Amino acid sequence: MNYQVSTFYALTPLSDGEIERLLERLQGWEPGQPPLNGMVLVAPDGLNATLAGAAETLEAIETWLAERLPLSIIKRSQSAFAPFRRWKVVRRRETVTSGAIGRKGSPAPHLSPQEWHEMLQRPDVMLLDVRNDYEIRLGTFRGAVDPGTSTFTQFADYVSRLDVPKDKPILTFCTGGIRCEKAAPYLKAQGFTEVYQLDGGILHYMESYPHGFFEGECFVFDDRVALDQNLQPSERYRRCPECGQPGLEPCFYCEPARA
Repeated sequence: MNYQVSTFYALTPLSDGEIERLLERLQGWEPGQPPLNGMVLVAPDGLNATLAGAAETLEAIETWLAERLPLSIIKRSQSAFAPFRRWKVVRRRETVTSGAIGRKGSPAPHLSPQEWHEMLQRPDVMLLDVRNDYEIRLGTFRGAVDPGTSTFTQFADYVSRLDVPKDKPILTFCTGGIRCEKAAPYLKAQGFTEVYQLDGGILHYMESYPHGFFEGECFVFDDRVALDQNLQPSERYRRCPECGQPGLEPCFYCEPARA
């Protein structure tokens, strides 16, 4: 059984009434064949979603949402198994928990995969991965800076210690783009004058450049664990049955504890 997987977000202010209407409609969506599963987070600042099911089911949901919200680029991938265990639609305080970052600062320019690919060949840019350390361990862009964060809420502290010229071009990226929607404006609010973000994130880039400058595999927040450079579920990585962290066997996290 083959599942189509759709990843997207919308950052736009939502009233309590709008949130309740979205929750009610999405929670009651007909499952279809194969059964619909995935995770949708709805919050006052918008919506963050990864859906899995039949293509026609996903297209119906995407169309309905696009009539109401400014959806980001929709990223598609596949899975031979259900990447989530159920269909879950929940209300949250924030689409991505960001701590002190919020959405401070003016939006940063979005670079298409083609523009991003060209910018990576410039010697004067700083390439900044705004994801967490366990994601970066599985793969990242060649030459990217790892901020050493285990949660996105630590990004503000990293920026406070960032010692580079304020006019240095900074290219930010994440899995699908939503964390950069907060990280890049925050960098601008802290005085960095030339900040960009990868439109649609790593997943969008790999659609155009499956063997480009991204090295390794891209972590995803579902049971596939990671996607290879052809956006297929990883054959290398799995979650440790003891600690739940992604990686190879033996587990990076558990082995030191056993020693």
